Amino acid sequence: MYSLWSTIYLEQDVDNYSCYVTEDIWLRLMNEYNTSRIFARIVKDDKYWLCSLGSPIRTNLVSENHTVPIFVPTWMLEQINCIGNGENIIIEWMPNYVFDHSTHIVLEPFDSSTTCNNIQELLSIELTKLAILQRDTNIYIKLNDLTVIYKVKDLHPASVVLCEGDEVGLEFVEQRPLTPYPFDHLPELLVPELVVPELLVPSAPPAEEPIQQPRFNPWRNKDFKPNTS
Repeated sequence: MYSLWSTIYLEQDVDNYSCYVTEDIWLRLMNEYNTSRIFARIVKDDKYWLCSLGSPIRTNLVSENHTVPIFVPTWMLEQINCIGNGENIIIEWMPNYVFDHSTHIVLEPFDSSTTCNNIQELLSIELTKLAILQRDTNIYIKLNDLTVIYKVKDLHPASVVLCEGDEVGLEFVEQRPLTPYPFDHLPELLVPELVVPELLVPSAPPAEEPIQQPRFNPWRNKDFKPNTS
């Protein structure tokens, strides 16, 4: 059992792509798995998140229940509804060779305006740092001093893949803008009512013109049900 903390509790600077443990835990894991890269599977109820293990850190933080602390970037914690203030959590450690290497990645940017000429090259570098991708999740990538959010729309050959700088097909799906509806062709019930300034409304209609009765609108009657036949 581990105590889960956000990386904001660390006094040292760390990147936003990995999780961190103290040196004794880091050495134990490295000796146990004897591999170049290890990943933490953080389990919270019916949700989980995978992230790579970063370099060992030093901390004076001691959990009240004496569990082993692990530090995870806040944006990752949000994916599994964790606060990161010391809650007990289950961690499963996994070596890199249990994952398939990515062959095709489809990303959807939350903001299509955050583009640049060498976006593919920059993303390849940052995705290698992140190291692991999971389908239907959001990832926070740093590009030119900006943090860009992408939704992982699709992955091949599996729903979880390893990114290690390989030549992969990187595809972008743009968010579809709302289709504008011509104002002149709006259905009658969708046309907004014109608000006339109070000062321009006459106190009474001209005597020579009959007072027009308000037009009957069946939608204003809560008992009215449209004919669906």
